[in-house]
Amino acid sequence: MSLNPNQMAYVAIVSTLIFGSIFVGVSGVLQTSEGLGNFESAVEEDIIGNGITTNEALDSDGDGLADILEQTQYGTDPEDVDTDGDGMSDGWEVEHGLNPLDDGESDPLEQDPGEADITNGEQENETDSWPDPNQGPNGDPDNDGLTNQQEQELETDPQRSDTDNDGLNDKWESTFMIEVEIPGGSFTLFDPLNGNWDCVLLTADVKLMLTEKYNLDDTTPSWEEMGNSFDQHSCDNVLDFDNDGLANFQEETFGTDPTAEDSDGDLLSDAEEISRVNLQLTRAVGIFKSFDRNGQDVYRNCNEQIREDNSQTFEFPAPFMDKNNSWFYLDDDGDGLLNGPSDWDSDGDGMPDGYEYCYSIYPEQNVISALKLTSLEQGDVLSPSNPSDGFFDWDDDGLNNLEEYGSALIFGAENFTSPWQEDTDIDGMP
Repeated sequence: MSLNPNQMAYVAIVSTLIFGSIFVGVSGVLQTSEGLGNFESAVEEDIIGNGITTNEALDSDGDGLADILEQTQYGTDPEDVDTDGDGMSDGWEVEHGLNPLDDGESDPLEQDPGEADITNGEQENETDSWPDPNQGPNGDPDNDGLTNQQEQELETDPQRSDTDNDGLNDKWESTFMIEVEIPGGSFTLFDPLNGNWDCVLLTADVKLMLTEKYNLDDTTPSWEEMGNSFDQHSCDNVLDFDNDGLANFQEETFGTDPTAEDSDGDLLSDAEEISRVNLQLTRAVGIFKSFDRNGQDVYRNCNEQIREDNSQTFEFPAPFMDKNNSWFYLDDDGDGLLNGPSDWDSDGDGMPDGYEYCYSIYPEQNVISALKLTSLEQGDVLSPSNPSDGFFDWDDDGLNNLEEYGSALIFGAENFTSPWQEDTDIDGMP
């Protein structure tokens, strides 16, 4: 087929463009690739003329930021992994929304002692940007209790108090991380980087039991509400690892140890301390009249088993039933620990909550008569929330209430003497 002059001209123009593009592409590869065509690499040449090379991926200090970005965007030193010297790398700070040029501390004003113009020096200082303590290593912008330095070490997010979105505070989780053995391996429970969604501990039977438990409890979210958008549940959150009656998420709320039934070691379980209903106990509170295997009357002192075979429980009021829920989020004695299950001594009087609870219920009249506790008066009871009850001597034995507990420091946590009886063990020797 013959072409007319216009068609021939069009073909010539297209052919020229195609071959020209191929030539430019091949020559470009040869110029920027070592070992091809005997050309030297031009990747790191300043072909723009502004002092910046074309190797945008170069990271001289290995901080995770390309040199070109450090120079043009962040103002950091491409030769220094930590420009502001705060112990956190520039790349990590940028990645987590912190300022790599702010160490959180103010720099002292440097001024020539011979300089007469003090006003100018003050003005210069005032124009400097103020440091933000939250940007430094000791800052805590997410208020989770972990400093930025600690977050870097844990690899958690300093801008989010719950990095893994399992509903639990990062510091609380990192405090109680524990390795759990399972068939064929192990996993870390309370890992702030991993919510352990639908872990192997959440078997079908466990899920059914927890569904019924949470859906019937008006004080907790429902099982469905506790799941994520994929209907998965976090083992860190929903389980009760120490079987003390408090779910892990409830332990986090009260600041207690999810791996210990009695977090603060005060002789009361965590669940007993926060209970809003009467307790069913096998041990005595106060002095309790019981009987032995032969049917003879016996008097069980505080914390002793009421029945020798533990075959029966008895009802006692919970230690903090008179407190509202907000009381557990306070710190009455200012020791940095929340009242109740996370504080060994909630009122700060030197006596643990469990000891004071033991003697918080006044003995019945038949007990007083049988044991001749004639010096006792109706108000002579201890309270784990009363800081002023340690210095009375209700049994007139020469030991005040605080000193009565002091024997436990020598003979063991449960071996204290009674503030009501001159002769606690009734052996005839005061």
